[in-house]
Amino acid sequence: MAKKIRVANLLLLLGIGLILPANSYSNIIAENLTVQSDTNKVRSMFDDIDHFMDVGSFTKAYQKLDSVDLLSEQFDYEYGLAFSGVKRAEILLITQQFDSALIEIDRVIDRFPESRLRFSFYNTQAAAYNYKGQSKLAIESFRKGLNYIELLPPEKRSRSIAAIHVNMASAYHKLGDRSNTIKNYLEGLQFAESTRDSSFLTITLNNLGDIYNSYSDYERAEYYLKRAETIALQNNYKPDLLRIYLNLGNAYSNSEKYDEALNYYEQALALNKEVRPNTPPFQIIYNLGVLYTNKRQFTKAKDAFEESLQYCIDLKIPQGLYFNYKGLGDLYENFSQPYTAISWYQKALDVATELDQNLYIVQLHEKLYLTNKEAGETAQALKALENFKALSDSLAKKESDNALSELESEIELNRQTEINRLLEEKQAIQERQLILTRNLNVAAIAIILIILILLYIVFRSGAERKKVNLVLHNQKKELEELNQTKDKLFAIVAHDLRSPMASLQGILYMINSDSLSLKEIKELVISLEPTLQKNINTLDDLLAWARKQMSGISINPQNIDAKPVIDDIISKQLFEIGAKQLTVSNHIPNQTIAFVDLNAFKLIIRNLLSNSIKFTPPSGSIEFFSTEENGSIIFSIKDTGIGIPENLKDSIFTDKSKSRNGTNLEIGNGFGLSLCKDFAVRMNGDIYFESKENAGTTFFLELPKSDQIKANI
Repeated sequence: MAKKIRVANLLLLLGIGLILPANSYSNIIAENLTVQSDTNKVRSMFDDIDHFMDVGSFTKAYQKLDSVDLLSEQFDYEYGLAFSGVKRAEILLITQQFDSALIEIDRVIDRFPESRLRFSFYNTQAAAYNYKGQSKLAIESFRKGLNYIELLPPEKRSRSIAAIHVNMASAYHKLGDRSNTIKNYLEGLQFAESTRDSSFLTITLNNLGDIYNSYSDYERAEYYLKRAETIALQNNYKPDLLRIYLNLGNAYSNSEKYDEALNYYEQALALNKEVRPNTPPFQIIYNLGVLYTNKRQFTKAKDAFEESLQYCIDLKIPQGLYFNYKGLGDLYENFSQPYTAISWYQKALDVATELDQNLYIVQLHEKLYLTNKEAGETAQALKALENFKALSDSLAKKESDNALSELESEIELNRQTEINRLLEEKQAIQERQLILTRNLNVAAIAIILIILILLYIVFRSGAERKKVNLVLHNQKKELEELNQTKDKLFAIVAHDLRSPMASLQGILYMINSDSLSLKEIKELVISLEPTLQKNINTLDDLLAWARKQMSGISINPQNIDAKPVIDDIISKQLFEIGAKQLTVSNHIPNQTIAFVDLNAFKLIIRNLLSNSIKFTPPSGSIEFFSTEENGSIIFSIKDTGIGIPENLKDSIFTDKSKSRNGTNLEIGNGFGLSLCKDFAVRMNGDIYFESKENAGTTFFLELPKSDQIKANI
């Protein structure tokens, strides 16, 4: 069990050098043999302790540590004493005696300031702070531990660094710092998947699922938790299964799948008796209280919260106090008892304030605002609302600052290990450009040949010369338009791809300069992905536009459910959405079936969403709706952006439309809406808009409804 809960694998004893008095050669040998025997015995005892911890026999493990201390004291074996202290703290953490664990590890740090186990000291200390809800102190201890990473053998360092990232992600999440939370979890997940470390991968997947559960992204939460469950079952990781079952129960409970949730909670309770027989399952009982609240079973919910609360009071677990106080507040609020709810919310707020947990504090001020408003306590409601607004704005600014910091650091990172991949991508882009150029040239030559043939016919047929001259004139006009199309396409390619290519060239220059660390290289890989995805989207639009100009577009309509398609498009633009702190909501009902070409539909929605993001100021909102009338489905995309000026409205759907810079100076290519209009018409639909400067814009996409199309067929 300890193998999964420990923040990094601790080192077993490898050897120890002693300064011996000047004795005879035989005495030295005898004493060396004695010391070697004692250290081997200590190592063997630590192996026994690890076994006891793995099978959940923590009392036996703790008793064995007393024997280790006694033997280590006899021959002044500092390493054995220090390692024993770390083990004690780990057992106290596993059995949720967090204050005692912190006292123990602080004692070890003070007693052995020069120990080569200092990395493990601070890592364990950080874990204790994390469990106590003191996230800022946890992050500080994790960073102290990183200062001593060189004390570990080289083969242990990568896993230990990855483990610290996972634990720091948990701490950042409690502080409400979503950007650093996801960033650190992805660091750990990348290591686990690249090394196929099943134990570490189980922990990371479980934690990531728990995080997405807290963000109400239950589909992703279930995905990561199910992966963790599969690995844990294959390897019989029972302690990890306990946490996974609890988190799966939470995910299903939050998504209103109560039967599935109850099944997982019951499995978690049974497993808790096996692996934590001396530790009450206060977390599971609390979550049962939440489930019963959602099912409006007042008595069961109240009993569960009160039972869990008493456990947390007895064990002195402040985070447990917070959750149960808030749970009781939610219960009484749901059953229209606002004054009782306010009392519980206030207790929860006091605990959250003491823990300095910004995310919890913001949630409670919002709860106090709503319940005071319901109770008619206007003054108290206003005060709570002011506090909620102030803290929400502060957290939003912090998220924005973090995102800005990450963007600014991209050009300073080195990615030596990714040079070959970047060169290959650049070569692929150049090859696509050459193919497009060749195709356009072939088309131009073909038209010229046609013109030459027509000229030959004209000279041979005087009677039809006038008619042929007219044909030549039309062909010449088409050739000019094609050349203009080619020139415009090249201009767009040069404009839209020059900037990312210049960025890649700058990155390669920094790589060749050897000025960046491996860690910075890895961070660049992660942070550059949204930029590359945006360039790929631009390329898709460019190629679609080119095919349309050459009459190469074919429409293959089919029945599609619009909601998940739009959800997928939104998810692929989360980086741009997050960078501007926008709120994007999809109100389209499930099973909204339209008869459309899937790729054309995606292109239209992607362009409309990109335009809304581009022209909506920070902290704005974008909403998707749908209505059905006269055999059609009308999709609407409404934003709170800067609107469309009157002088641009008539040309907005033409190839001659001028591109404007967005609210954050984003640039565009000017042909996206023209594509949207063309594809909408090809699918027997239409696209139009309503807009007012500085008051937002709503685009309407009218497409055939499935049932209507079938009736016509």
